[in-house]
Amino acid sequence: MDFPDLELKIRMTLVTDPDLSVFVPVRLYYKNTDPYAVQASFDVSPDTVVRWTFARELLAQGLTAPAGIGDVKITPIGPHQNRCLSIELESHDGYARLEGPAASVKAWLAKTFEVVPAGRESESVNIDRLLDELLTD
Repeated sequence: MDFPDLELKIRMTLVTDPDLSVFVPVRLYYKNTDPYAVQASFDVSPDTVVRWTFARELLAQGLTAPAGIGDVKITPIGPHQNRCLSIELESHDGYARLEGPAASVKAWLAKTFEVVPAGRESESVNIDRLLDELLTD
């Protein structure tokens, strides 16, 4: 089953320390090739784009309560009417914390659950195509 790729373009704040933050263009993608995941790209400079992939369910959980114990942690910030979202990313290359509008992410995420409801992701995975890709690389 194919469905359209969904993309959200937002501006988040890269928090570098308590007194300094920088606006960063962010794109969230939801693709039919991996219905369990969300891909994110962060344009940290004109020449540098950082890409991460994490579970769609992690993002959904992080909109309402702190979620994640590994390289990606997502936490809601502030009261419901002005809620923001904090995304912390950590790897051997470094650490970053981004903050942005939870409402935009929540609305976009709802669209992903419309095209592939929670618990039905496996129905969207084309196992034959996936095996072909794995075996030809």
